Amino acid sequence: IMDWPTRLKIGIGAARGLAWLHHNCNPRIIHRNISSKCILLDADFEPRISEFGLARLMNPIDTHLSTFVNGEFGDLGYVAPEYTRTLVATPKGDVYSFGTVLLELVTGERATHISKAPEDFKGNLVEWITQLSGKAQLQDALDKSLVGKGVNEELFQFLKVACNCVGPIAKERPTMFEVYQLLRAIGEKYNFTIEDDMMMPTDNGDGDASGELIVARGM
Repeated sequence: IMDWPTRLKIGIGAARGLAWLHHNCNPRIIHRNISSKCILLDADFEPRISEFGLARLMNPIDTHLSTFVNGEFGDLGYVAPEYTRTLVATPKGDVYSFGTVLLELVTGERATHISKAPEDFKGNLVEWITQLSGKAQLQDALDKSLVGKGVNEELFQFLKVACNCVGPIAKERPTMFEVYQLLRAIGEKYNFTIEDDMMMPTDNGDGDASGELIVARGM
């Protein structure tokens, strides 16, 4: 069973990679197929984002839009709810998918199969989390192997970030840079962070990637 620092390390590293694609890469990239299976781990559990078959460059004229082709939306359980309605991909759709990955890390459940849910529950992981949140029972979602080991506050902070990522309204979700910064703050006490340069975007995650250079603590 993967311990909490390792899961947190994976979340921070993957967030940094996706934030770079959205905000610092030139031209910027929408991945469109983020899921747990596209985040590969090396021998030291350093994450690497893969599976760029559905990725698209952001249009330099209309930088936040990317239409889907042939109905290819990504893996079940990770697809942002607005995609099937608008057929348009945005960075906030990647944020939703990544939020599902974060939920998997902190709950120990799969995106489309929840072992702790009642037998009659037919929804996905996000729907289960939404149901628990409505009943003020989010603590029941946490992976039992992580609870009671002195990191409960970090688990709830991590879960809160994940829940913000999978919100139903795209505009209300954080940008990937914000997600990276929030996760980095949770993992600040661990020794797997190093100094690195990161461009702070001046947009809301859907516009131009221009920004000022700051020094952040990252993977």
